[in-house]
Amino acid sequence: MNLQQLRYAVALAETQSFTKAAESVFVVQSALSQQIRKLEDELGVQLFERTTRSVSLTPAGEALMPAVQQVLAGVDKITVDAQALSGTIGGRLTVGMMEVPSESLDVAALMATFHARYPDVSVTLRSGGSDLLIDAIRDRKLDAAIVGSNVSGAGVRLTRTELFSEPLVAVLPAAHPLAAKASLALTELADLPFIDFPPGYGLRHETDRGFTGVPRRVAFEVTRVDEVIQFVRKDLGVALLPESVAASRAAGDANLALRPVVGANLHRQVNLIAPIGTVRSAACEAFVRCVEDHVRRTGR
Repeated sequence: MNLQQLRYAVALAETQSFTKAAESVFVVQSALSQQIRKLEDELGVQLFERTTRSVSLTPAGEALMPAVQQVLAGVDKITVDAQALSGTIGGRLTVGMMEVPSESLDVAALMATFHARYPDVSVTLRSGGSDLLIDAIRDRKLDAAIVGSNVSGAGVRLTRTELFSEPLVAVLPAAHPLAAKASLALTELADLPFIDFPPGYGLRHETDRGFTGVPRRVAFEVTRVDEVIQFVRKDLGVALLPESVAASRAAGDANLALRPVVGANLHRQVNLIAPIGTVRSAACEAFVRCVEDHVRRTGR
């Protein structure tokens, strides 16, 4: 038995696919399959149920997988401690990132600072909805993530650090009758079709929370801020966006109007999610410190 075989087993348990597992650990499928067989032979139990269409853990695999993950976490902790003692940090860092405009958080500047401090760390960025990114951290597919507001509780194995918060404003066509008003009530917006993000995105969490008890109709679901702006510009509906996002994408556009919403506590809270300190890699710990320092320096 060796660590490579254990990592292969965890990858297969997470992906439930020999092809995807092999891709995630950068090995050919035949080699991964062979090592899984060797591991099962040495343990004397079958870990995976294989069919022509699927792969799943057997009861024995379900029982042993927590122990396998604990062994790997212990080895990772040794690596973290060794890097801390030597004063050098390297390896790979995979970070989840929701769509954040530079006016809210300058990701390029943040990464430039991180790279200057830790040039031996290779960084990969992944995008997606907040819920998806948090699940990926729990599944050890991401080291950390910057996610949106009103995300579900981080849980016992994750930490959540609030980076900043800002109000949401209404974005509507400039020719719309409501655009003549200085501010809008939630009930006035509820009668209009909405452009919003799909369930699982931070902003969708927040707008759904804001409209609790007030029926509204989401006419279009999109995944990018630019699409929200374009749909509103075409008079397909209205939207709620963070103030800095709306200002950067829509301010000065004669076809759009931005209005504050009164009588409702609508805001977007941006959070840094990471594993608890005892299971973070050295690169992840360094990234968390770098993000917190960047937010303090930029006054967010």
